[in-house]
Amino acid sequence: MKINKKYAGIVFGLLMGGFTSCIISAVLTFTNSGTENFFLHWIKEWMIALSLAVPIATYIPPIIRRGIARITEDF
Repeated sequence: MKINKKYAGIVFGLLMGGFTSCIISAVLTFTNSGTENFFLHWIKEWMIALSLAVPIATYIPPIIRRGIARITEDF
């Protein structure tokens, strides 16, 4: 299945936000809660993190790229 290139930024944001929030929430949940009811705690925390991470991973990269383009030059 191919996805139109115009949706690349959205797909990137979904995947990057999903994977990043999954890993970070799992590590932090395990660190703070241990193994007792880990899955229930982790899913709750992941949903919170996911709701923040996806919009951030979708909308911040273009802003960062523009900022980097302004402060760098070709040599």
